[in-house]
Amino acid sequence: MESCLLLFSHERPCWDEETLALAGEDPDALRRLEDLGELVRIASGYGLTPQGVRTRERVSRDLCVPVDSVGEVPIDEGRARELLERNRVEQLLDRSFVTDWGIKELSVEETFPVVPCLPDDRYFVLEGGRARALWPDAQLVRSFLEAFPHWGVAARPLSAPGQEGLDRWAAENGAEAGSLTFDLVLRSRYDFDHYRGFKPMPSDRFGFLNADRLFVQRVGNRPEDLLPWIGRLHIFLMEQRRIYLPGWFDIDMEQQENWVLLALVTDTEGQLEALTQTLRAWGHDLIDPANPLWILGTSIERMRNRKEPKRTLYDWFQEETVRILRPDAPDGE
Repeated sequence: MESCLLLFSHERPCWDEETLALAGEDPDALRRLEDLGELVRIASGYGLTPQGVRTRERVSRDLCVPVDSVGEVPIDEGRARELLERNRVEQLLDRSFVTDWGIKELSVEETFPVVPCLPDDRYFVLEGGRARALWPDAQLVRSFLEAFPHWGVAARPLSAPGQEGLDRWAAENGAEAGSLTFDLVLRSRYDFDHYRGFKPMPSDRFGFLNADRLFVQRVGNRPEDLLPWIGRLHIFLMEQRRIYLPGWFDIDMEQQENWVLLALVTDTEGQLEALTQTLRAWGHDLIDPANPLWILGTSIERMRNRKEPKRTLYDWFQEETVRILRPDAPDGE
C-alpha cells in the first residue's frame, strides 16, 4: 500500500480515486493512507503530509526506486485542483492508446521559448466572425524569415542555424523571448528500436527529431484566450522548421511524416461541440501559417467512455478525436 506514495511527485502531487485506479493501483489505498497520516485531503483529492514525504523517501530506498523531490507540501487548494485535473487528463490520455513497437515520452507542464514573442493582440484579429493571422506580417517575423530562409527538404544539405544563430539574430534585432507552456507534451517514437541507429542532430534542442508530437492543453470557456497561445505555437513551429530541424521537422530520417498535433481538452462533450463550432467558424488561419498542423478536440467525458485503448497515436487521433481543423481539408470534416 505504501508503494502508492511513489506516485506522488512534484509534477503529480495530487491524486484521487479515479486517477489512482487509472494508474493501476488500488483506489482504496488513499483513504487508508489518510487514516495513517500519510495523506491529507486537498481540493477533491489527496496530497502528501510531511509524514508522507518521509515515508515516501523510505519506501524509495527500500524498493530501490529513485524518486525526485516532491516539492512544497501542502500546496495551495486552487493549484491542487488544477494539478489534479491535469493528472486526470494525463492518466486518461495514457490509457487511450498504446504504442506498438515504439515508446511514449510524456512531459508535464513543459515550457518552450518563443522568439520572437509578440504582444498578445498581434497574433490574430477577429473580423466578421473569422480569425485573421496578423503575426506573419510583423516586422520581426519578416526579419526572421529573411535571416533564416531555408526550410523544408531543400534545407537538409545545409547546416542548421541552431540556438547560437537564433540568439545572434535576436540580439541584433532586439527580439524579445516569450514562453509557451502545455499541460502535457507527448513525443511518440514509432519503431523506436529501428530509429536508434540514427545519430541525433546537435541542433535538436527539444528532442523532436524522428517523433510525432502531441501538445495537450485543457481549455476553459473562453476560446478567445486561445488566440495568442495558438499564435505563439505558430512561431515556435516556425523556429523548429528554420532553426533547430530545418528539413527534418516534418519528414523524418526514413522519409516518414512526423505529425504535429494540438489536442484541446474540455470537460464535457457539450463543451467540446461548442469549441469545435467556434474554432471552425474562425477558420483555417488558425493553422494555415503553421501547416502541417492539426487541431484536435477531445473531452474527459469522451476519454472516460473509451474502455479499450487504440494501438497507436495515429489510430487514436484519427478515430477517437474530433479533427477540429486539419491541413488536408477545408473548414470542418
